[in-house]
Amino acid sequence: MSSVNLNNVYVGDNGRIQLSGLSSNIDFVDVVDQMMKARRIPADNLEKRIDANDEKLTSMRELQDLVKDLQSSISTLYGAASFDQSKNTFASKQVFSTSADGNAANLMSVSASNNAATGSYKFVVDQIASKHKIGAETVNMNPDDALSTATNGAGTAIGTGSFTLGTAKGSVQIDVSATDTLKDVRDKINTVTGTTGIQASVVKVADGQSTIILTSSDEGSTNRMTLSDDTGNVLENLGILAVDAGTGTLGINAAQEINPGNDAKFTMDGVSITRPSNDIDDLVDGLSISLFDAEPGMTINVEVEQDLTAAKTAILGFVDSYNAVKSYINEKTYVDPQTNKAADGSVLLGNSTVKSIETSLQQIVGSTPFRSDNGGDSDLAVLAQIGISITSAAASGSTEDTKYSAGTLTLDETKLNDMLINNVDEVAELFNFKATSDSPALTMTSFTGNTGAGNYEFSVTKDVDGNITDATYTLNGETKNAKINGTSLTTADGLKIFYNGADGATETATISTSVGLGARLQFAMQEMLDSDNGSLPLEIKSVEGQNTSFSDKVTRIDDRIANQREVMMNKFINMEKSLAQIKTVQSSLDELMAAGKSDN
Repeated sequence: MSSVNLNNVYVGDNGRIQLSGLSSNIDFVDVVDQMMKARRIPADNLEKRIDANDEKLTSMRELQDLVKDLQSSISTLYGAASFDQSKNTFASKQVFSTSADGNAANLMSVSASNNAATGSYKFVVDQIASKHKIGAETVNMNPDDALSTATNGAGTAIGTGSFTLGTAKGSVQIDVSATDTLKDVRDKINTVTGTTGIQASVVKVADGQSTIILTSSDEGSTNRMTLSDDTGNVLENLGILAVDAGTGTLGINAAQEINPGNDAKFTMDGVSITRPSNDIDDLVDGLSISLFDAEPGMTINVEVEQDLTAAKTAILGFVDSYNAVKSYINEKTYVDPQTNKAADGSVLLGNSTVKSIETSLQQIVGSTPFRSDNGGDSDLAVLAQIGISITSAAASGSTEDTKYSAGTLTLDETKLNDMLINNVDEVAELFNFKATSDSPALTMTSFTGNTGAGNYEFSVTKDVDGNITDATYTLNGETKNAKINGTSLTTADGLKIFYNGADGATETATISTSVGLGARLQFAMQEMLDSDNGSLPLEIKSVEGQNTSFSDKVTRIDDRIANQREVMMNKFINMEKSLAQIKTVQSSLDELMAAGKSDN
């Protein structure tokens, strides 16, 4: 018994089952498959291109992420303008506090924002601010007993009624009913704390003895509580209020005052200062002070210095991020120097966008800042002067650790440390966009990637009402009008100036600018990454578009091949039917002829 070759079984779109070559002995299923396979070669090639593009897309997206990381690493190193200098790492400050007894940190802490000026201060804390606190006398009751029937130490019932409590923040009247407990009164007070600035707590002194304590939410004399009985004598019977023996008036019972609610009192450089809070941020611009304890006579020395560690950390981050970009490009475009053949993973080799990005970044890190004619104040011109050098091409036969290192940055930390310690302002100018004004009336507030280095000579006129009526500037011998928007002036290349000159006068001033390497890198990457016109996003969109087009073509080819296959299969099937019919007729004729011979 012969077996059936399932490979020769064909099931058509109509569900018919046909054995290939049953009459013709031709395996027409295989014949058609081979024909269709040949016709699908263009689709196979397109799919290979899609796979190659997918690898390229993965690499392009990874490169885009690395460039974003590089841009982020330079975000505080290019001199971005901000009112508090928070975007400039070279303006970072650190604070050191010392005292003779070594306990400065237990008395106060000082932090400095980038906007703080460097300098030294001497503090003496005489008194810290406190919250006003008053406690009732111990009442003969448990916290859950009715307050109205409870008695104080003199045997007087507390009773019912209403009282008003408040601070400078606001006041509220509290009603005490016959069934209210001490806890109920506490809860009524705490419900309106947001209005009154007063909190209440209940203390169970012993079984059958309790008290209530009132505390102002905020410190200082301006937040002391005001208390009065309106109907009944609830507060007086609680001992919170009492008649002053000297004046004969009812007021806060001094004997029950736990803390009078003092202001903070201290000296800074010999100047006496009072503040209602222990947290002080309005004393010196950029300084935030917290007082913890007082020790009269103890001097606390505070030094505010430039935070060189922050600057170094930012520079190290830039070097690492740049190297990540450069070594990744090296890996994805690697050609073996011995065989002169591209590595299997060199999917970005020959890509013009990647080459342009690589060239742009290399040119900037290897160049000098753009400076105005006056040359600026810095003698630093290249990164190598602060210990950042460019690695030469990797040698033939380099290890895996070094073969992608060509063009990366190498850091000499000792040299960088020395330059930061002795020439930090020059290091800052090497990276930053810098604008120097010769008049307090003009202050740079922002700039763009188009803003260049130069001496902008402004002439600004204000009328007697304080409106800027005319503003011009001369740059490189050419005079132009600045765009006026209130007190803001903007040049054609994007330099924005705040002007606060005198009313009814015309003033002239010059702003000199320089464009550091950090600023150049920042705006170069901004162009690379722009979602609408950036070279990287556009290249990724282009490759994605190619893949979409290729996929559509593959689908059309497959649809056409499927139709052609069905047509050809039907032709072979019809041929098989015809051959089967011919064989049947031939068999009948053979039988007739055989029968005729038999009769003879």
